[in-house]
Amino acid sequence: MNKLLITSVLVLCLPALPLIVYAEPLNPEVLNKAGKQVFIKEAKTQIMSLAGALTATLKQGIKTQGHAASVKLCNLQAPAITKSSSVEGGLTDWTVSRTSLKTRNPANEPEGWVEQVLRNFEQRKENGMTAKDIAHTEILDGRFYLIKAIPTQEACLACHGSNISEEVKAQLTQLYPKDKAIGFNAGDIRGAFVASKEI
Repeated sequence: MNKLLITSVLVLCLPALPLIVYAEPLNPEVLNKAGKQVFIKEAKTQIMSLAGALTATLKQGIKTQGHAASVKLCNLQAPAITKSSSVEGGLTDWTVSRTSLKTRNPANEPEGWVEQVLRNFEQRKENGMTAKDIAHTEILDGRFYLIKAIPTQEACLACHGSNISEEVKAQLTQLYPKDKAIGFNAGDIRGAFVASKEI
C-alpha cells in the first residue's frame, strides 16, 4: 500500500521534474520540422504525466475499494488531477485535458473541430491503424495542439465495457446521469488527450 501511495505521489509530482524541454515562442509560419518535434515531445510528456497520475489513482482505488468505489474516486479526483497537470496547476505552460465522442462527464465534450478530429480517428482505426498509434497535430489561433487517441484497455471494461456489474452501474447512474462512455471493447478508441500550448 505504501509503495502504491509513493508511486501515486511521484506520478502526481512528475510535472515538477525537469522532464520538459521548453521551447521559445514560435511564429506559426516559421514552425519548422525541428520546432514541431520539440512541441510534440513536450506535449507527449504532459500527456504521459496526466495519464500516469490518473492511472495510479484509479488503480489504488480499485485495489483498496473495488470498481464501484473507484467510480466515485474518479469522479472526485480526476478533475483535480487534470487541473494540477495543466497550466492551472502552475507547474507547466501546457493545457492538458481529455475528451471523447462518448463522454462520461459532459464537461469533457469536444469542441467542434476536435470532434471532427475524433471522428477522423475512428475512420483511421477502421482503416487498420491501432488506437495507440493515432494522433493529430494542429496549429490554431496561435496555439499548438497534439491530440492523442486513448486506447481502451482490458482493465477499462469493468467501467466502460458492455458487461458492467450492477454496483458499478448504480454508481455511474448516481454520479454521471448523462454517461455515454459504455459499450467499449478492448482496442477501441476510448477518447483522446488534448495538449495545447501558445506558440
